[in-house]
Amino acid sequence: MTVDSDPSAPTGRQPTPTGVSVAAGWAVMITAALLAAAVFPQTEPPGRMLVMAVAAGVFASVVADWRAVAAVTALGMATYVGFLANQFGDLTATADAWTYAVVIGFAGALGSGYRFMRSIQGSTDDEPAREAGVRPFTYGPESVVSPPDAPFGGSRGA
Repeated sequence: MTVDSDPSAPTGRQPTPTGVSVAAGWAVMITAALLAAAVFPQTEPPGRMLVMAVAAGVFASVVADWRAVAAVTALGMATYVGFLANQFGDLTATADAWTYAVVIGFAGALGSGYRFMRSIQGSTDDEPAREAGVRPFTYGPESVVSPPDAPFGGSRGA
């Protein structure tokens, strides 16, 4: 069995499969949940949420696959509600637990936005970044815009 290569990827570098990124991200979120449970008691949900949100944001800023980021962030939110806010994986928590979980999702969105902005800035040659679609600004004598010598009335300024 052969695998078709991605023609948009640079030569010699293939993107990480989505399943591998999700598995790695899931391991990161489980580690963050265990750390949050060890550091903060059950009576401090903001602290536990902060640990999970930081893990989701950092993962989103490192991984380019938005599908993996969405899956890992959603799994992290469910882990927070099911195991950190409640016990034994019960997802039917109070609205308060899901309100904290939304912050984890927002952290994932911020991490993805950071990655996108970094990809725009990372383009150093004259070609724009493939995923950005924005041409970088270059300053030089040919890019200076000056007003015409004669204004609209035809008379010259003093």
